[in-house]
Amino acid sequence: MLKKTILFAGVGIALILLHCAPRQRLTPADDRDYDVVVVGAGLGGLSAATHLAVGGLKVLVLEQHYKVGGLATSFRRGDYTFDVALHEMSLGSGEGSLLASLEEAGIADKVELIRVPKLWKAVFPGFEFTVDGDLDKAKSDLCARWPDECDAIHAYHDAMRAIHDDMISLRDEHRRTSLVARMLKLTVPRRQPTLYRYHKHTLARVLDEFFADPLLKAVLAASWPYFGPQPSRLYAPKFMLACHSYHTLGAWQIRGTSQALANAYRGRIEELGGEVRTGTRVDRILVERKGAAGVVTAEGETIRARYVVSNADPFQTFNRLVGEEHTPRDMRRKLARLKPSSSIAGVYLGLNVDPSFFGVDDYEIFWFSSTDEDAMYEAMMEGRWREGLVAITMYSNLDPESYAPPGKSVVVLNAYSSFDDWPEAGAEYEAKKGEMVEALIDMAERVLPGLGDSIEVREGFTPRTIVRYTSQYMGAPYGFESTPEQRMRIPNDTSIPGLFMAGTWTMPFHGMAVAQLSGHKAAMMILDREDR
Repeated sequence: MLKKTILFAGVGIALILLHCAPRQRLTPADDRDYDVVVVGAGLGGLSAATHLAVGGLKVLVLEQHYKVGGLATSFRRGDYTFDVALHEMSLGSGEGSLLASLEEAGIADKVELIRVPKLWKAVFPGFEFTVDGDLDKAKSDLCARWPDECDAIHAYHDAMRAIHDDMISLRDEHRRTSLVARMLKLTVPRRQPTLYRYHKHTLARVLDEFFADPLLKAVLAASWPYFGPQPSRLYAPKFMLACHSYHTLGAWQIRGTSQALANAYRGRIEELGGEVRTGTRVDRILVERKGAAGVVTAEGETIRARYVVSNADPFQTFNRLVGEEHTPRDMRRKLARLKPSSSIAGVYLGLNVDPSFFGVDDYEIFWFSSTDEDAMYEAMMEGRWREGLVAITMYSNLDPESYAPPGKSVVVLNAYSSFDDWPEAGAEYEAKKGEMVEALIDMAERVLPGLGDSIEVREGFTPRTIVRYTSQYMGAPYGFESTPEQRMRIPNDTSIPGLFMAGTWTMPFHGMAVAQLSGHKAAMMILDREDR
């Protein structure tokens, strides 16, 4: 016991010294055009740029697309506006939360947030269950349906709360350097005991520990399509943290689509004197004297900066932009070991009927062909769509004015997919996409009778669509696959001085809310070095 006490005391002293030690600061040079260049205007890059500009640095954001936002964008087809990817996100509360980050960035009062009242409806063969957005109501509904497992339901939610609190307590402590993060790992068993208990668990393993009824477990795991792998492989603490946050702090959408959020970031950057260039592709990150020194664009323009923040995925960042010759060996090894997540495919539907036509007021519906998650996941990854699931997002039920004119509505269908399962663009690709679109519509019609006859606009998308518009490696919207083996992602600070990462591939995990927090964290690490 004495040895353990001495160990923890020693770690504590080391952490204090690390936090108090003077930070390395890159000396300004006369030939630098900007303090920071941000590569990519996804939410991670936009958040980083905004917080850096708030901190007084001269910032340039470069984005290859003609609009900002990455997957947080919208597009129009005729009468209809489609949100590319955002379903809902958690704002959190208190210091370190997304809400606090938005307020600090000056974004919170530039967007209007809409709370999702019912989190989702899960529909299985012969059974359906709606999960309420209020925690007490959700637990009461579960206990009413499964009275014999009521004690376990409360115990499971207590564990989710403890996981949430443990993970939140860590969210800022490893901000400064990856070395501090490694030191803090040694204290987790004592300081975050619930997180430590489940830190190698899959969601399926946790549910098996608490519950006996297979249908109850399927209902509690029903939102797994938000996270990547199926419950038998999904990292449990991540799922439990997010679900508890949704229940207690709300799930939120942006009025006017996620493009309104991305545009608010751009406006704020420019308001603070920063610059955002769209239609500008970065071909290379300059590395001089082993440190980041700026970028070179596809047009051949060299832009020099004291720091570079990459919102591109790490495979693109290091393999293409930095180059293998400049990528440290530890990063090359990490990228060779880590596996990207699955991708998604789906269809955007513009309907010539009012949102009330289907008699359904839900915003998010998961339709499952069975309760066998492993079989469904495998089927979708092999293109056998009808044996899988479909996630139905009824955007017009939550924000009718933003998506379609009166008397019309928007619905989006999503399913898992494998990038490798899709051929290059051509006749075979179009035929396969058409089959996928028809399958998902047929599946969704089980919940929304008459859907097929109401379609005025349909536009399918595949993993290759995601790559075409975002350059995201393997079309992986979740970043790295969220398994216990891959619970540690790429840190924000890299082994290349002056180069930082932001976005869904970085710590702690994926999602549009976390991408923004990742960008904020990268900005704070730079501002720390600037003593700001």
